[in-house]
Amino acid sequence: MPAGGSVVEGDVIPYQPWAAAKKRENFEQRATADPLSQCYLPGVPRIMYMEFPFQIFQTRDHVAMTFEWQQVFRLIYTNGSGPATPLAFWMGDSRGRWEGDTLTVDVTNHNDRTWFDMAGNFHSEALRVVERYTMLDADTIRYEAAIEDPKVFTRPWKISMPLHRQKGMTRVLEYQCRAEMEEANGDFKPDPRTWYQKGSGGATPAAPRQVRATAPRNGAGSLRRMPDGKPDLSGFFQADAGGANWGFEPHDEPFTPGGRGVLIDPPNGGLPYQPWARAEKQDRTRPERGYDDPTAHCFAGGVPRSLYVPSPFHILQTPTYVVVLLERMSWRIVPLDGRRHLPDTIRLWHGDSLGHWEGDTLVVETTNLNGKTWLNEVGDVVSHAETVTERITPVDADTLRYEATVNDPVVYTRPWTIAMPVKRQEGGLLEVACLEDNQDLKHLKDVRDGIQK
Repeated sequence: MPAGGSVVEGDVIPYQPWAAAKKRENFEQRATADPLSQCYLPGVPRIMYMEFPFQIFQTRDHVAMTFEWQQVFRLIYTNGSGPATPLAFWMGDSRGRWEGDTLTVDVTNHNDRTWFDMAGNFHSEALRVVERYTMLDADTIRYEAAIEDPKVFTRPWKISMPLHRQKGMTRVLEYQCRAEMEEANGDFKPDPRTWYQKGSGGATPAAPRQVRATAPRNGAGSLRRMPDGKPDLSGFFQADAGGANWGFEPHDEPFTPGGRGVLIDPPNGGLPYQPWARAEKQDRTRPERGYDDPTAHCFAGGVPRSLYVPSPFHILQTPTYVVVLLERMSWRIVPLDGRRHLPDTIRLWHGDSLGHWEGDTLVVETTNLNGKTWLNEVGDVVSHAETVTERITPVDADTLRYEATVNDPVVYTRPWTIAMPVKRQEGGLLEVACLEDNQDLKHLKDVRDGIQK
């Protein structure tokens, strides 16, 4: 491993004797025992000093951090609230407060499954971390973490290091560690018809159709607004998705949740498939194809699927960004600053989303998708040529209207549109450690292998 100077105050971690022996055992087995060898959530404080960039978004009530590693995020509550649940999390529960110009974050509710580093330094579920973030100058944060765990250490101890602003980076990209690993070992296989490959080239989007079943009745006077007058979309939401994750049209099949249908264009006749893609969608309904759904592997859901899976999300809004933190542990960052899209050769699970306001409607244009996602669990198809135009309009203080127009000329004969309400929820984000606790994938693999035999 690379050499390095210690970040531990006093240079020595004060292990109890049994724990020092356990640390040595971890070190010997680190190649496979380190949770990061399986791309698991790194925990706190480890996520802060991994060699992957992150972006900080600050609002009155929250500080959010979005990390390139596995699209992990942290949501730090600065509104005076305490931990909402006794559950233990991989990333802990972070509650912050300002002490002068220092952000102090108390991180509790850890599980015992994360390490501090690749050398096998570890902790128990009794871990408590108190972080301090202090600006030393315009581009440097002094990061300190005081660590207490009476089950493992003889006394509290502390680490500190600088965090440097990366001026040459325009945005955080994605490192989907687990997807990369499974592609490399053949557990997640490319589809040349849908996946982006070098030389695929981009599609020319058709003009999006503006279709509404009924125009949203916007109670403009009751809407919360930002200081610049734009609607304030911030909060904890879940889509009233009408069963969209199991099909866009009305459905009531056995073994899957029913749905009222969310497809508003075309109004009848279903998705306007190309013949090859309709055959592929039908093939995906076979039991052995369940293993091929990327979300069964806990990969990112893509756009628009990530918003209508049955899981909540938290929206943060600043004057120049809208950030969506998805409880299934990924994020979307939507810049509002007028920048241009990424080069066509950079392809991402959630694509490259750019937003602008049209009156009280946030319009988000997403390109640069990689074509690896499915639209839902019944196998509706998209390819690397997919572009998505989303329209998010506040209807009242607790309801957003969400529309998504999908244009994919490789798969469909014309664009189509879905729409659904998004409802504000009580409570707040928890942590869905999908990959870490995935019990389904093995069974889906057994079904696939058994049928193939």
